[in-house]
Amino acid sequence: MVPPLISVIMPLHNAVAYVGEAVESVLTQTFGDFELIVVDDASSDGSGEVVRGIEDARVRLIRSEVQLNAAGARNLGMAEAKGEFVAFLDADDVALPARLAVQVEFFREHPEVGLLGTQVEMIDQNGSFVSHGLGTRPSPQIPGLLLFENCIALSSVMVRRELLKPFRPEFAPAEDYDLWARQAAKIAFYILPQALTQYRVNPEGVSAREPERMQKAVEAIHSWQLAALGVHEVPSVHALLAGWPISADRETVCRAEQWLLALKKINDQAGGYDRQAFDQILAERWFMVCNDSWQLGGWVLKIYWKSPLRRLGHITLGQKCQILRRVLSQVIRKLGRDSH
Repeated sequence: MVPPLISVIMPLHNAVAYVGEAVESVLTQTFGDFELIVVDDASSDGSGEVVRGIEDARVRLIRSEVQLNAAGARNLGMAEAKGEFVAFLDADDVALPARLAVQVEFFREHPEVGLLGTQVEMIDQNGSFVSHGLGTRPSPQIPGLLLFENCIALSSVMVRRELLKPFRPEFAPAEDYDLWARQAAKIAFYILPQALTQYRVNPEGVSAREPERMQKAVEAIHSWQLAALGVHEVPSVHALLAGWPISADRETVCRAEQWLLALKKINDQAGGYDRQAFDQILAERWFMVCNDSWQLGGWVLKIYWKSPLRRLGHITLGQKCQILRRVLSQVIRKLGRDSH
């Protein structure tokens, strides 16, 4: 029997409200040479019965009576996969009709690429559009960006099966972030600009339920990435650089600048990341820090402009005007308060 070209892996745990739509979005793809492996991870709400009632030979349902959680369920599905490519889709997300076709065509045209993500649309619990999700990035920038944050949407990913490694459950619920960070130094990543997946913003998702566990996992992923550069004591400001706090004070902004400059020096010496690509990321992080700290007024504009980080990469004129408008509005408000 000829194996399918693509194996789509879908972990399933108590998603009865969404799994039917998720499965249907795969079965109605414009590209049909696939198998859909649904791993029912000890669901207790009838989710498995929904899938069992779908009559399509391409659907394979595997039931685990013991809950494996998402990482373990995906690993079980991957062990059963027969396709040349493996694609992921969570049971509450949706694959847009051309997703598989576009990704396979890209892989055929770019044999050097090992992992392929896409832009995503964020939808709410009712399936209504919320916003566009993660942006696209030039491939050389992706490994360095992963030093700060997860820039790849799991439900958009397709990977060559021969290159795929298992998820590590000990890094849950950030096991996907851990896998991308481990693989980025070994295989070429690419993120398509098209939105080919809808990612459901679920207020009851694991990230919302277990924020402390998520933070701990992310910090561990940061730590071992930095250890690969020779950094074994990670300053607390690094975690802040993944999503800058709106209420930063001057001391924290200065600490961020010092750490970003230190990372520039470390990478120049260690050669862990493409230098030009990493410099661009550092420049963008520095802009983010200052732009989100506009409440500090003219001081933050001055320190942004004077820093060597500003000159490491390209920041658009529109972005520069944004920070200028924010800071000027703060200065004007302060002058108004002082005049009274």
